[in-house]
Amino acid sequence: MPGPSRIVKHTVVSSGLHDADIRPPDLLEAFKQLSLRDAAAFFGAPDALEQVPCPACGADNPAYAFEKDGYHFQDCGQCQSRYVSPRPRADALKRYHAESEASRFRASRFAEGAAAQRRHHLLRANAAWIARIVAETGLPPGAAYADCRTYAPELFDEIADLGCFGPLYAIAPWNPVAGRCKTPVAEARLDSPLALDAISAFEKLEHQHAPLELLHAIATRLNPGGLLFLTTRTCSGFDLQILGEKAPYIFVPEHLNLLSIAGLEHLATRAGFDIIELSTPGQLDVELVAHASAADPSIVLPPFIKILIGDRGPRAHADFQEFLQKHRLSSHVRLALKKAST
Repeated sequence: MPGPSRIVKHTVVSSGLHDADIRPPDLLEAFKQLSLRDAAAFFGAPDALEQVPCPACGADNPAYAFEKDGYHFQDCGQCQSRYVSPRPRADALKRYHAESEASRFRASRFAEGAAAQRRHHLLRANAAWIARIVAETGLPPGAAYADCRTYAPELFDEIADLGCFGPLYAIAPWNPVAGRCKTPVAEARLDSPLALDAISAFEKLEHQHAPLELLHAIATRLNPGGLLFLTTRTCSGFDLQILGEKAPYIFVPEHLNLLSIAGLEHLATRAGFDIIELSTPGQLDVELVAHASAADPSIVLPPFIKILIGDRGPRAHADFQEFLQKHRLSSHVRLALKKAST
């Protein structure tokens, strides 16, 4: 299936980021174990799982990829996205995110344990990215902006400092906004009667039961020509291509959808958006492969990658990571989309 036309951004980012900065190993492991335990409690019954077509392009032509923690990952025969099927039903996922201990841990200890580093490396970069796209595309004066399911309310201070928007909203935030940022922010629901000019949804697509439904819901809140900013993981990226089921940071229900670059293009188009930017400015692929292979003797690296990781130094690693960024081969992907006018 040929993909729609697209704009390629050769984005290179280097902020000195390391995985432990934003995912402290002890907190990540605690969160993972809680997630697996709670998943068994919330989704353990056979009728809690259902078969789904590809969540990116909609094709129902899966090829079995692997099993992990009792869940089957499939590869779409059309767009090569990787996704879990059968997967937890939408209502069970909603209960999990609202009631599980893992969700509470994520919103409190996991968020707080890396708050300063995430703000420095991620929130500030995302705000600058949004500001650049707004400057390039143009929005009306006093444009209204919302972040969907806000994980780190400090994002709004970074956004406000750049002066791009008027009213700011947190849509169904994971964490209460009051007291976490200096900027006045109103809380709202996605079905609130808002007319917005820009919405962001960072690290959300990967754990949605139906990503297309989320994008359709967001589109109803956006004015014509409004902007949507997304970040997620892609199975097209280097570390997930190399590690596959051995990637220790991929687990259900946090990662139901690992959509390919082609799949993300199809998803955007199906939801009624034009693609402004689709780039992969990830900084961690090489480091993640190095750490995972060092910790797990069962991981067998291809000979070239083994030489790169083991026999070459930091300069080679940085140069290779830059190559991955330039050619959309990192697993961290960001999309800037524009709602079609018709």
